[in-house]
Amino acid sequence: MKAGIVIGAVVVAFSVSATVFAADDVIAERKALMRANGAAARTASEFINGSKPFDAAAAAEAMRTIAKDLEEFPTLFPEGSDQGETSASPAIWEKMDAFKAASAKMVTDANAAADAAAQGLDAFKTAFNTVGGNCQSCHQDFRLRR
Repeated sequence: MKAGIVIGAVVVAFSVSATVFAADDVIAERKALMRANGAAARTASEFINGSKPFDAAAAAEAMRTIAKDLEEFPTLFPEGSDQGETSASPAIWEKMDAFKAASAKMVTDANAAADAAAQGLDAFKTAFNTVGGNCQSCHQDFRLRR
């Protein structure tokens, strides 16, 4: 009987530990994805503000990176991943459908910005402004301020 209780306690302890480690892993994935998006947005901003000469292919690639990443992003918020070193707002889990819709809009708009890059800097700038607005809105609604 005692052995069964001890084994049960060990199984529970491992399950809790595995959940914590899994949450840490998914949080790390989210952070890495956001760093990649930040780098892509910086690339686009450098073209727009003139600190780098406009490169349509690089601008499109930056936007496709954001689009690809935002397709995956909503999958990185499983239950239990609200604990740990994260800036994710509880609103994500409370309003998951709205969060997924915001991500889907970003994918659509980032792909449109990628396509606009072929039309030149002015077209890209207009399309990227929409992407930037999406970023700002999502961070306002779904990111904790620290």
